[in-house]
Amino acid sequence: MQGTRLTDLDFKLDGPRFNRRHRLRKRLAPLLYGIILIGLVIGLARAPQPASLVPGEAGNETGSRALDVADSDEQAAGDKPEKPLGDGRADKADQQQADEAVADSTDEAEQESATAATPRDWQPGVVLDSLLPMPRLHDIATGELLVFKRIVELAPDTEPDYQKVTVRSGDSLSAIFSRAGISAQETHRVTNADDRVKALRRIYPGDELLFHVDKDGRLQSLRYAMDSVRTLVVERDAEDGFSTRIVEEVLETRVVEASGTIDRSLFVSARRAGLSQRQVMQFMSIFEWQLDFNRDIRQGDTFSIVYEAEFLDDEMVNDGRILAAKLINGSRRHTALRFEQEDGTVGYYGANGENLRKAFIRRPVQNARISSGFDRNRMHPVLGERRPHLGTDFAAPTGTPIMASGAGRVVHVGRKGGYGHTVIIQHNNRYRTLYAHMSRYADGLSNGSRVEQGEVIGYVGRSGLATGPHLHYEFMVEGNHYDPMSIDLPTGEPVPDSQMTAFRQHTAGALAQLQDGAETQLAARGED
Repeated sequence: MQGTRLTDLDFKLDGPRFNRRHRLRKRLAPLLYGIILIGLVIGLARAPQPASLVPGEAGNETGSRALDVADSDEQAAGDKPEKPLGDGRADKADQQQADEAVADSTDEAEQESATAATPRDWQPGVVLDSLLPMPRLHDIATGELLVFKRIVELAPDTEPDYQKVTVRSGDSLSAIFSRAGISAQETHRVTNADDRVKALRRIYPGDELLFHVDKDGRLQSLRYAMDSVRTLVVERDAEDGFSTRIVEEVLETRVVEASGTIDRSLFVSARRAGLSQRQVMQFMSIFEWQLDFNRDIRQGDTFSIVYEAEFLDDEMVNDGRILAAKLINGSRRHTALRFEQEDGTVGYYGANGENLRKAFIRRPVQNARISSGFDRNRMHPVLGERRPHLGTDFAAPTGTPIMASGAGRVVHVGRKGGYGHTVIIQHNNRYRTLYAHMSRYADGLSNGSRVEQGEVIGYVGRSGLATGPHLHYEFMVEGNHYDPMSIDLPTGEPVPDSQMTAFRQHTAGALAQLQDGAETQLAARGED
């Protein structure tokens, strides 16, 4: 058959060509096997003892030769040049040429095998052939000793690989554990290990859980960062149950100074200086009695803040309380120093101990606009007649918290004609404030309740005669109404004379750091 090889199987077994070749193979086979057998016997008879078995033999300093498995395969295949027989030993030139063919890593491993008892440092992926016994075979054709290198990869004693699973919107714990390859039964055992695991019920989209699952699909450990400091760790114990613990990092508290120049707004400039949104709001509340941030702030004003912060590995993880603050508003300078008195009262005071906090807050509702001001001849929007408007209206969404403008005692809680739901607070013997059109009162508020400045007493609404949700706020002095936005408010209590020494000692460091920041700003602006 044209194009057919002897190895093809598609020719006819009873053809004449097949019969002739079959008879030829039967005659030549015994002859070929005999030649091969004679060659093997002669090779074994003339093969000398390997040089590595003769201690101190000249011309072989290492005592053995190490070859890769690939090299030995080439010798067996006959690819290596044939050596002269004679006494069976290779001359020095051939020996040197063979040695150069051996890899450098093999030479180093051969040298270390002579002193295998000596330990050595290693890294993951390093071949440790010198630390293990190696099989040795003789090449019957060349008489050489072949050392087959055993390759061992050992894993370092490090943390196991964790699979990261990110919480998705609408996820349940069973769905999260299922994505990690954990069975429902195992999930139930983990989530009921103890009370610490309840932290997993307060996870949010974007949170990450780390799972270490073995090859059999069994959970070995779980890690969940509860916050920047605490980490929940769940681990399989010796009884095949689960133990839990919370690892808490040790934070370092430092005093930090931040400063900046206002260009577009205080909020934007302060955020650019590294302050958090909470710190910006706290800074504004410290100086809310000294100026109106909506009208008085100008471009070019400067600020400095000294505050506490918590660090972990030189990275700030939490900002803390403001210790000192300075605001230069045009030609006016405002300084605030934090001080805690002996009775536990905490406040911000000027450099001479004067209390920066007024006895009253001008705006009982934060971030609200004034929809109607104090006017003794205003046209009433509902009744359509002129009636005095003896207060200030603050428009805000329904449910916005309303704060007590000063410390005092509640003398009225309930409906009051067109005022709707109303709260009235008596402050000392001279001052009284009124809050009207509420949607509801704060829980637990009743007649006779004692409230502190800034405490929530109710929520914005539109009860009574009101066209929209807002707070109607009145300020009275000895029974007479005054405009709460323009009246000169009384100041709070200053630092007692008996504590002035402690006040100066406690605030000296923060004040010095604050002054350094202010001087740096003035130098940057080119002022003296």
